[in-house]
Amino acid sequence: MNTLLLLRYLWYLPVRIFASCNPRPLNPREGLKLDADTPVVYVMQSDSISNLLTLEKLTRTSRLPNPFVPVTSLGDPLTRTVFMKKVPFIGGKARDYGYQKVFRQWIDYCQEYHTDIQIVPVTIFWSRNPGHEGEPYRDTINQPYSKLKKFFRIMFFGYDNLTVLSGPIRISSILEHRSGTDEDATESIARACRLHFERRHNEIVGPKCLNRDHLIQDLLNSDYVKSAIRARADKTRRNYSEIEAEAYGMLNEMAADYSYHTTRFFAALLHPLWSKFYHGINVFGADRVRELISSGHEIVYIPCHRSHMDYLLLAYVLFSEGLVMPHVAAGNNLNFFPINRFLRQCGAFFIRRKFKGDELYTAVFRQYLYTLFNRGYSAEFYIEGGRSRTGRTLPPRTGIVAMAVQAQLSGIERPISFVPIYLGYEKVLEVSSYMKELNGAKKAKESPWQLLNFYKRLRYYGRGYVSFGEPIVLTTFLRETVPDWRKYITPGEFSRPAWLFDTVNALSDEIVMRLNSSATTNGLNLSALALLSVREHRLPLASLQNIINFYIFILKSSHSISESALPRIPGQVLLQQALELKPFSIEEINGEKWAVPSKKQIIYLSYFRNNILHFFVLPALIATIVAVHRHLSMADIVLHTRNVFYFLRHELFAPVREHVLDQTIRAYVKAFQLAEYFSIVDKSLYQVNPDPGKRALLDILSNSIHDNLMRYVIGVEAVKRSQNGTCDQNKFIESCVRLCHRLPEEITNNSPEFSDPITFRVMSETFVRHRYVYVSEIDGTYTKNPVKLQKLINAAGPLLPEEIRKSLDNV
Repeated sequence: MNTLLLLRYLWYLPVRIFASCNPRPLNPREGLKLDADTPVVYVMQSDSISNLLTLEKLTRTSRLPNPFVPVTSLGDPLTRTVFMKKVPFIGGKARDYGYQKVFRQWIDYCQEYHTDIQIVPVTIFWSRNPGHEGEPYRDTINQPYSKLKKFFRIMFFGYDNLTVLSGPIRISSILEHRSGTDEDATESIARACRLHFERRHNEIVGPKCLNRDHLIQDLLNSDYVKSAIRARADKTRRNYSEIEAEAYGMLNEMAADYSYHTTRFFAALLHPLWSKFYHGINVFGADRVRELISSGHEIVYIPCHRSHMDYLLLAYVLFSEGLVMPHVAAGNNLNFFPINRFLRQCGAFFIRRKFKGDELYTAVFRQYLYTLFNRGYSAEFYIEGGRSRTGRTLPPRTGIVAMAVQAQLSGIERPISFVPIYLGYEKVLEVSSYMKELNGAKKAKESPWQLLNFYKRLRYYGRGYVSFGEPIVLTTFLRETVPDWRKYITPGEFSRPAWLFDTVNALSDEIVMRLNSSATTNGLNLSALALLSVREHRLPLASLQNIINFYIFILKSSHSISESALPRIPGQVLLQQALELKPFSIEEINGEKWAVPSKKQIIYLSYFRNNILHFFVLPALIATIVAVHRHLSMADIVLHTRNVFYFLRHELFAPVREHVLDQTIRAYVKAFQLAEYFSIVDKSLYQVNPDPGKRALLDILSNSIHDNLMRYVIGVEAVKRSQNGTCDQNKFIESCVRLCHRLPEEITNNSPEFSDPITFRVMSETFVRHRYVYVSEIDGTYTKNPVKLQKLINAAGPLLPEEIRKSLDNV
């Protein structure tokens, strides 16, 4: 250790100049949940003074014990830091450092003083470049770089440092679970540390990069693609070589060409940009992904799609969190020069928007996706397909989900896990163009000129949010829905069992609901929800703050949302954060400041309201039902809520599952009662508290679902006006949109998202699923179910205010 102390002074300045220290977790003491009263010691892979100095730099900023300072709490001083390997200066193999002796001292210390020690394995990466397939394999865990090579790596890659602390490993736990002699205990500690090193390497470095040319050739030579080529050749009566050339063109257009150096360059470029344009990026739940990777899972990231910024933000966060970069499914609308080359090198593979019916393209893509999974590469795709123009989560596209399920059935050993990711913004640069498109403007085609215009619009955009939702382990999901699913495993083939269609639909809906469950709330979307839920769309700032605090109460009363959805700051601070973005005008009226959005700002706010509306539709429906029916028992509240809620759930993918719906309704009612928003009469009947302040808040909550209820009435009216056998899904949507446009502006806020065709497509699917209409298998036309349609009108119509009902009657 004396030699190390001398080297410490010699190397201190070079390491400080050339080496950064990027820790994971960001706050090690809290992230590792270290006990402040228990000594902390460190285990490192090799006797590298640069690694030790980097760890020392980290401990100074994280309030952790200095690795050079011995443990002196009890008895003789103990060595605090031990190395697993001793590396040569220039060349040769690394050898064991003699760590067993130090481990023995730690064990004796714990046994003699009846105490414990927390062992923290420390893994330091000076570059996360995995290399490319075909390059010689190097076991950097058991054979670290020599001291001379380490010196040059610090000189050239010191900025790319990632210092990962894991554990802690408690010696008491090792002793409790070990069997055999004391020597076995030292080896148990060594094995546990090696396991941590291997897991961190798998999480952060991952498999080697694919050689693109070799990959394309391997795919063309696969039995599945060859079979698809032969089938196309037989069908079209063309030569095999011609169809093979087509398949090669498809793969050449599709395949990624991942480069670690390009990704690292963009991460370095994006860091100052985020600092300028965003007031912090808030990340939630990344540890869930690390646990899955450590357990050997194949990761499929599924983010929501709100903006072109999604690609950049998620890539930046994954890289910053020390996670392996995924291969990203990108629409071929982005496959244009020069952006396509850089996107490929950042892991993007380009696919057509629609390829149903093209059997060759489907086969090529399916084999490509299977190869990624089979070789251990994570993937990322946007389940909504395109960007949401309304702020609501769009219905899932099930194609890639189905291919992932088929890949699992084709014999992939690693379990595939879907990780929903919510990407939230306080400002989205494309909102204005979204509103124009909903008003009928043609979507602008992506091009280099549009890219330049994109950078012109970069300015302060508030805060960004990235929330990793609760993962879905595919093998577990299949076991719960199809108990005998393993009987359908066919190695090397892509089978289509009879249950695949329904299972994929259920899986896709569950993914989207978990995605919505992980959404984050902020001052802007809470303010938007409040302002659009009052008649005049204007509020005193003091009242707006009270409503935001009321929304926070509702969120805390829910059992179906993630921790990321709960604001960690009071309503006053949330409102101030929203005002920084100037989303609406502030006017002084009678000596009081009011939020007064213009007509354009009202349309703009509807986008952000829709980001979080799914959290509030169930409590809003409960409040509306109790207010309209005045005196209701708990059983009646549950019954009336159920009659309408499944429409809201299917439209907005509200994260409340069927098996807990009744329980969740009762929990909201009890929460409203305890907070005195509801009162009880005749011992068992609930009513709205007559207190004007309490009632006003519930009225504002109820107003938030009026647009949805109006659309259900419009949908029923559209079906009623059609003749059986003359209306199909497309005509139903056209009729609904036409009826929406006839409503007065004061009812719809002149908002283009009110008549969004996608919303009515979801409604038509709900009508079919629950037999409000019957669909002809011959031509897809509808036949009405008058009884059920009338029940929906009877349930939803009375929940609307009288003036809205009159407007709907006159449509």
